[in-house]
Amino acid sequence: MEYRKNLKSLKLIKITKKLSVFICCILFVSCVNAALKLPSILNNNMVLQRDKPIHIWGWANAGQKVTVNFLNKMYTTITDKKGKWNVFLVSAKAGNGGNMIISTTDEKIELKNILIGEVWVCSGQSNMEFELSSFKDFYADEIKSANNDNIRYITIQNTINNKEQDNVSVKYNWSSVNPQTVVKSSAVAYFFAKKLYERLHVPIGLVISAWGGTPAQSWIDTTVVKQFPNYAEIYDKSLRNLDLTKLAEIKEENNKKFQQEKAKVVTEFKNYLSINYDDSKWEATTLPGNWESKGHPDFDGLAAYRIEFNVSKEDAGKEATLHLPAIDDIDSTYINGTFLGSQTVWNELRTYKIPANVLVEGKNMLTIWVEDDQGGGGLNSDVANYYIETSTTKIELKGKARLKLLLPLLSVLPGVNLSGMQNSPTLLFNGMIAPLLPLSIRGAIWYQGEANADRYVEYRKLFPAMITNWRKRWQQGNFPFLFVQLASYNPNENEPEVSDWAFLREAQSMTRKLPNTGMAVTVDVGDKNDIHPKQKKEVGERLAANAFKIVYGYKNEIAAGPALSKAIINKNSIAIQYKNIGSGLMVKGDALHTFTIAGADKKFYPATATLSGNHINVSSDKVNHPLYVRYAWASSPLDANLYNKEGFPAEPFRTDK
Repeated sequence: MEYRKNLKSLKLIKITKKLSVFICCILFVSCVNAALKLPSILNNNMVLQRDKPIHIWGWANAGQKVTVNFLNKMYTTITDKKGKWNVFLVSAKAGNGGNMIISTTDEKIELKNILIGEVWVCSGQSNMEFELSSFKDFYADEIKSANNDNIRYITIQNTINNKEQDNVSVKYNWSSVNPQTVVKSSAVAYFFAKKLYERLHVPIGLVISAWGGTPAQSWIDTTVVKQFPNYAEIYDKSLRNLDLTKLAEIKEENNKKFQQEKAKVVTEFKNYLSINYDDSKWEATTLPGNWESKGHPDFDGLAAYRIEFNVSKEDAGKEATLHLPAIDDIDSTYINGTFLGSQTVWNELRTYKIPANVLVEGKNMLTIWVEDDQGGGGLNSDVANYYIETSTTKIELKGKARLKLLLPLLSVLPGVNLSGMQNSPTLLFNGMIAPLLPLSIRGAIWYQGEANADRYVEYRKLFPAMITNWRKRWQQGNFPFLFVQLASYNPNENEPEVSDWAFLREAQSMTRKLPNTGMAVTVDVGDKNDIHPKQKKEVGERLAANAFKIVYGYKNEIAAGPALSKAIINKNSIAIQYKNIGSGLMVKGDALHTFTIAGADKKFYPATATLSGNHINVSSDKVNHPLYVRYAWASSPLDANLYNKEGFPAEPFRTDK
């Protein structure tokens, strides 16, 4: 009896094993034959562009027939030798598209819940990338009320590549907005879409492809890079043939070498702390101000400053407080060899207590060790926060200093910062734009420029070249390209001063010479102390206003604020005429601010500005014969208060060219 039970169990085991092998074979065959694939941006819940041929593409076995069924129409094609296939569906009106079935003789993919509407690519750096969750308290009511199946978005995963890719990883797949999902959307993109939907009442699809801190040269292709020899050289020498699979290995080895060299520099730095150390061979410079503006635009790495100052007999030996501007990125600060403190936040002011018995009568020495891994380096231009506060006086530190560049970031790749590869030429276009090029779209919105502010002259050419590049590669004509002029930001400089951000805004405004472009002015909704201002709703809505006028046929609407038309020079004043005034000019507050004027010497002074009808008259007691005028020409002109009655802020300008 026991024998029969064992025999039965043995047979059952054999059958089970055979069945398992059979199932595995079926699964294996299925995997082998699963050749039909779609790009990741074509997925359930997607929005397709209305009133344009709809491009659907993918991959299957070479020479295979592919059929697409959508909106009761059937389309067929044959894959090429590499297995690529393309189908252009007839254009469709806005609405519910239902499901789409893509099939071969032995495979089928069904995409569900498709809408037809307006598709916009949303790109740039962090102010486009920042999700609504970053402002969840500020926009709590907006998040709570967000519930619209007709607004959908997909977010592309941050990706670099030195070769153009035909597919991309997705961070968040297509989703409609509700209180749980809207927080993951780009805040600017969401408010743009919300405003569009309120008027158009058609589905809005957002393809969000942005990466914080990145410059425009990362978003152009290799053909346009050739127009900029400095970037072309970096691409050809360092990027073109780079094996990205070995990048982690390269970084590790590079960091190991850097730390070895850094240890030597640290030992030598100890000698620099002495009051009487001979720094006569160091570079003469002035502070405050980062070293990029002092002749080292491309230096990243380790550096040291020595700043001599004098202390009176009354303050010698007593406690005091050192005030320093923000230091990009990390500082270690000493006075007379005594360590005062260190801070790692690149955009925050430094305040260090000076203990008793550190300051001496007469000559003293402030020594600052600085570590910078990318972007700006050294002390920011903030004269107001660069001094020593004693019990009796304020010792100003501005002026002469000594600088020694100790150790550049080591790199086996000339011109490439391994810790910021995403900032290298073409890498983001290849990884995050090229895979989107087959997609039928209405246009693009763009928020970027902060990372290019120190090269604003180049941006005058680079930015329009990028737009032209995208249009050429998308092969959908001069599609609308709407962008955001930089918001106010400047925790460190006194206003007004020579401002990279003001010049970058000017470069952006010049780009409107290209057809089908629009610009949203946002100097009034920035934040002096935060490069990521909270007021994203105004930004999105101003982009939408441009879209209504440029794209959607509302030609007579005012979509932007007053802009300079003509400056008429009188004997003692300048009269400013504006265009785009809408129903009239308007001042928010009692008096106009941020107008400055200058004579032939181009030394600008604050001007008294008065509104007379739809003109502005400016003058100053310090300028007898004014020739030039500026408005909101600063990094953070938050008190600029000229608008049109439609509520759009006036555009910054200067007449001195």
